[in-house]
Amino acid sequence: MKIKVISDSPLFTSELGRTFSRIVSAGDIILLTGELGGGKTTFITGIAAGLGLERKISSPSFTILNEYRISGRREFVHVDLYRLENAGEIEEIGLDDYFYNNISIICVEWGDRIKKYLKKEFLEVDFGYVIDEKNEGNKRKIIFKSSGTYWDRKLEEFKRMLDK
Repeated sequence: MKIKVISDSPLFTSELGRTFSRIVSAGDIILLTGELGGGKTTFITGIAAGLGLERKISSPSFTILNEYRISGRREFVHVDLYRLENAGEIEEIGLDDYFYNNISIICVEWGDRIKKYLKKEFLEVDFGYVIDEKNEGNKRKIIFKSSGTYWDRKLEEFKRMLDK
């Protein structure tokens, strides 16, 4: 299943992430792909806010991974693979510990670099610029792509939320 949304501002992108957070569960993997500056971190900030994180979320470009405790046993893990170049580097980080522990909600920027290695369903959220004569590149096309029936069900619920 695919859902396409057009965002006309960073505020809308953040609020979209906040709404999306209502369908996210422990054990979920969200891979964010697309162009540099496309809105991936802004969307993740919205998810984090929707999950109740009050701390400012920033992209872990240099640390690669930031981990935040959420209520109960859940944790929110924000990964940025922009600086990594090969699968060997990715394996050294120990991401498998998070992917398969069933308590982490994981958002991975530049997630296209690892999707072929995942052994469970994930959601891909792709960010691209919409450039036309009027908006000068301020709009973003955000496409949610399911990798299987688990995410199909979640995206159907998300679509109902967006349609309201």
